[in-house]
Formats: sequence, C-alpha cells, structure tokens
Amino acid sequence: MKRQYIVGIGLVGLLCVPIAMKLLRSEPARLVEIDKIAYHDIKSSILASGRLLYEEQVLLSPEVIGKVNTIFVKEGQQVSRGDMLLHLDDQSYRAEVAQQEAAVRQQRIAIEQQQLSVQNQESQYQRKVELHKVKMIADLQITDAKFAVEAAKIELRNGRSRLEQVEAILKQSNERLAKTNIRAPISGTITALDIKVGETAVASQVSIAGSSLMTIANTATMITEINVDEADIGRVVVGQEVAIHTAAFPDIAIKGEVVTIPLSPKQLAPGQSQGGASQARNYSIKVKLSDTKKLPLRPGMTCRTEIFTASSGKSLALPLQAVLSNNDESVDLAPKKGDKKAKVEVKTENYVFLNKDGKAEKRIVTIGVSDDSQQEILSGVVAGDAIIVGPYKILRHLKQGDRVSADPSKAAPVPEKTKT
Repeated sequence: MKRQYIVGIGLVGLLCVPIAMKLLRSEPARLVEIDKIAYHDIKSSILASGRLLYEEQVLLSPEVIGKVNTIFVKEGQQVSRGDMLLHLDDQSYRAEVAQQEAAVRQQRIAIEQQQLSVQNQESQYQRKVELHKVKMIADLQITDAKFAVEAAKIELRNGRSRLEQVEAILKQSNERLAKTNIRAPISGTITALDIKVGETAVASQVSIAGSSLMTIANTATMITEINVDEADIGRVVVGQEVAIHTAAFPDIAIKGEVVTIPLSPKQLAPGQSQGGASQARNYSIKVKLSDTKKLPLRPGMTCRTEIFTASSGKSLALPLQAVLSNNDESVDLAPKKGDKKAKVEVKTENYVFLNKDGKAEKRIVTIGVSDDSQQEILSGVVAGDAIIVGPYKILRHLKQGDRVSADPSKAAPVPEKTKT
C-alpha cells in the first residue's frame, strides 16, 4: 500500500513539473521604444515634381529666310518693347519690293489707257446715234457701238481689279522686307542668344539650326510648373501653400502659392502615345513664388514640391508606425459549392499600444490627417500617455497583456547637471 502511494505521488509530480516550469519561467519583457503623445502641427500634403520657368517669355523665330547681318544686343541685356534686336540681309526683299512697285505703276498706266478707251467708245456711240436719227447708218452699227462701250467698261473694271492684286502683292513684299528687322515684342532680358552674325535664319516650325534666334523673358515673372497626378488633382485648389525644393538648393524651402489649375491634362509631346486609356494623366499647375529667399534661381531648374492640402493645427499626434490597423483582416466562412470560400470584411479599426505598468494595452483610436511622419489622433488617448512606437517588427506582433520594457538605447539623453 505504501509503495502504491509513493508511485502515485511520483506520477502526479511528473505531470506537475511542466506546468510548474511554465509558471516559473515567465516570458521576458520585449524591448520597445516608448514615446509620450503630444501636440503637433500636422499638414497633409501631395508630393510632385516640376521645373522653374518664366511666365512671361518669348522665343523669337524668323518669319523670313535671310543671313544675319547685324545683332544689336547681347545675352543678359535689358531691352524694351519695340527695340531693334537683329537685322537680316534684305537685298533680295528690297528688289522684290521694287519689282512690285513697278508692276503697280504699270497697271495704273494701263487703267489710264482703259479710261481713255471708254471715253472714246462712248463718244463714237453718241455720234452714231445722231447719224442713226437721220437714217444715215443702219441699226446694226448702233448695236456694235453700244457693245464696244460695254466691252471697254468691262476692261476698265478688270484693270482696276488687277491693280488691287498687284497692290496686295506689293504689301506682302513690304511686310517681308519689314520682317528682316527683328524687334522686341516685350520688355525684358535677353536670356538666350542662339544665332550669330553670318548664320542663316530659317523660318521653320521644326527645331533646326537657324530656326531659333533668341529668347526674351521678364525675369520678375518666374513661376513653378508642377505635374500633379490625376489621382491627386482633386485635392488641389487655388491659394494652397506650396514648399519648393530646387535641385540646386535642396535644403532650402521656397514658399509658393497655387495660382492656376488647368481644366485638361498635359498634352503629350509629338511622337508619344497614350498607351491605352488606363494610363495616368498629369495636370500642369502653376505656382507663384512668394519668397525666393534671394536665391539665384534660373529657368529650367528641376524641383520637388510639397502641396499642403489640409492642416490640423495643433493636435495630438503620433509617429505613423505607432498606429496599426486591421483593414487587411478577413474571416473565412464555411466552404460552399465548388470548394470556394467567401470572405467577410472586418470593420476597419485603428489602434495603438500603451505601456501600462510594463504591459502592452491595446487602445482603439480615431485618426485624422497625416503628413510624412505624424498621424493626427482625434480620440482614444490623451496627452501624456506612454505609447509604444516601435520597432515595427515587434509592434506588429504585439498582443494585449504582453510584457514590455523601454529600450534604454532609445531613451532620450538625460541632460548633465551644471557644475558649480
């Protein structure tokens, strides 16, 4: 009997050993980063790229073909509207004008002859009418005389029409001659001079040598043209604040303001195709520079921009990685016909983990706007709560009641006491 009692005790002991070991061996606390929720100014924004350009800029191209005789300006020079910039060889155009002037004079002489012819035919007609009254000529001669008068008048009208034609050709020749003198269409600065004396200016819509003369721009009208994706254009309105970072000065934010939003997307360059209706479109919005900080900005500089679409003001906020969500979770239902499983979407909830006496406590929160690093918290926590903010590889597997401990390597440094 005593032996059986001892064996029973031994079996019970063996069964209790694993349980006791599990109870005695508690899971070590996880090292986490802890931060207290505080107030921050959050601005929701859209990121986009663009370039600087002058809003008031003119690219001068020749309207006639000619060799450049004289250039009256140089790059960087200030000019006023109407100033002479460049002169093309006009010898052939002057000869053309002289030829057309001679044609006009010749046609005017022809009209004078036709007028005399009309007067002569009318005089003959009147004499024949008088002779016809006394029965000295036949009716047929009267008819012929009347026809001659009408024919002379028609020839006179035709001559006047030809005069209008040659005068129009003369006007065109004078206009081509005038186009050999290139004048400034606006007041501004010569930002580029693309041709030299002796080169031939070519009137062409294609970018070939000689088709571009110079560029004039009003340097006080520099703006930024930003390409915004169609998915974000609905959040952009006129007057929104923009932060501009140029490639030349990446650490300096230039303030800007949205001034123009196009109604249609940006047109593709010739030779490009849409590649299907599903391809995303971009809208080129224009941003006025509010403060250039006296930087030496130049047109064509590329830049990255941040368009601020919403602001929360001073509100409770947490780092983005501290706010978790269950929006990817789903529940499998019982299999139906064809071994297919239906899924029921779980109501989306956002939550954070608080550090309560060394244990993780899950707290459901309501979120607001966010920026690149901070997420606004509308409800669920209060200022000063100790929130577990990382690392994400631990945070995403954290559960209610898990033991946690602040990672000393991530703690804020304690300021040294001043020696007296």
